[in-house]
Amino acid sequence: MNVWDYLESLKSRWRLVALVALACIVAVAIWTWQSPRTYTASSTLLFDLQQSDPVAGGNGAAKASASVLGTQVDIIRSGVVAQRVAEKLGYDKDPDLIRRYRESGEQRIGLREWIGRRLVAPLEVVTTRTTNVLSLNYKSADPEKAAQLATAFAEAYVQTQLQLRIDPARVYSQWFRSQINEARDRLEQAQRRLSGFQQARGLVGAGRFDIEQAQLSELSQQMTTAQAETAQSRARANTSVGSSSSAQQSAVVQGLDGQIATKSAELQQLRQSLGPNHPMVVAAQAQIAELRARRGQAVGTVVDAVRTDSAAASAREANLRGLVAAQRERVLRLASAQDEMAVLQRDVDSSRAAYDAVTARLNEVRLQSEIPQTNVSVLDRATAPTLPSSPDVGLRVLLGIVGGIFAGIILALFLEWRRPRVRTIDGFERATGLPVLVDLSRGSVNVGFAGKEASA
Repeated sequence: MNVWDYLESLKSRWRLVALVALACIVAVAIWTWQSPRTYTASSTLLFDLQQSDPVAGGNGAAKASASVLGTQVDIIRSGVVAQRVAEKLGYDKDPDLIRRYRESGEQRIGLREWIGRRLVAPLEVVTTRTTNVLSLNYKSADPEKAAQLATAFAEAYVQTQLQLRIDPARVYSQWFRSQINEARDRLEQAQRRLSGFQQARGLVGAGRFDIEQAQLSELSQQMTTAQAETAQSRARANTSVGSSSSAQQSAVVQGLDGQIATKSAELQQLRQSLGPNHPMVVAAQAQIAELRARRGQAVGTVVDAVRTDSAAASAREANLRGLVAAQRERVLRLASAQDEMAVLQRDVDSSRAAYDAVTARLNEVRLQSEIPQTNVSVLDRATAPTLPSSPDVGLRVLLGIVGGIFAGIILALFLEWRRPRVRTIDGFERATGLPVLVDLSRGSVNVGFAGKEASA
């Protein structure tokens, strides 16, 4: 038989092919009707990988999205998230689950962990390379339960992610609290050592060394001035009384000198007019003698005052010299203690810097332990699906149609092979070896002469 014979056989047995195809479709329909339905609900999570840290500031770390999302997939499917879902939905208090747990013989693990392992099995987390969105697909025979569990896993993961960020910050916060007490103790000890050293060396007060140096400079200037005044006083004291400039500058001496000059002029006139023995001349001479005696007393008084001033200047110079020597010794002593005090001051500064750093870090981790959310949020909450994801009715019907037609064709060809029939002229000629002269089914006469055909 050739190909045309088989095609003709299929045409003649089309009812058989249709019947087999219909039977396959009915079988697929029954199978689909009897198969348990599975519904898939989806919830999506959005990851903002470029979000800056609201506490520490700065931009988000430029990490590979694939690796970050891959890590989050493992966290979503972890037992911690599953147990949080079981606790949130109250599965750990379900009497039926508790009974099944006791009958399972797996009491070596906790109830929540046992429930979590079964809850996470139908969960599928889908990632993409082009977005920062994760899709959480949960399969269940109940569409409401599938939506509830998909949303519960998304919310539990967000809470777990926040907890994973808060818990280390709280641990560090407690550790920094203990460290801040130690830093405060070290700072107080350093300050006590510095204060004790300053009190012992007389360095109490800020800039004490500079103040002592300023006092030494001022005392030195005063001593220089006192030395000049003492030299001047000694010079005046060593000058002769009569030619003493201090006596000449005295107002009393100058007044007496004027009176003596006036009386001397009057005496000269009286001598010329009255003679040397006249009583008025004698009286004038007596007055001049008295004035000169008074002048001598005044000059003596001035000279005594100059000598007293010279002695006072010398005493003041000696006093200032002693003060300068004492101040210089004090400054030298402070200078020798300055290096040791600088070391103690550096200890105080370093302890204060360490205390400030620990305090700043404590405040930072304290804020991080109270942060309300992370860089992940629930983008879409799952809703109950209306159509099942399994079985796929359309695919099964298509497979039933295609498979039924194919099975019908195979059956028809098998029957034709078991009981072949002549269905074409070429097949008859091949079977009998005789030419066909007339084809009555087509209303024509075929005459074969030397392989030629003639139609009547």
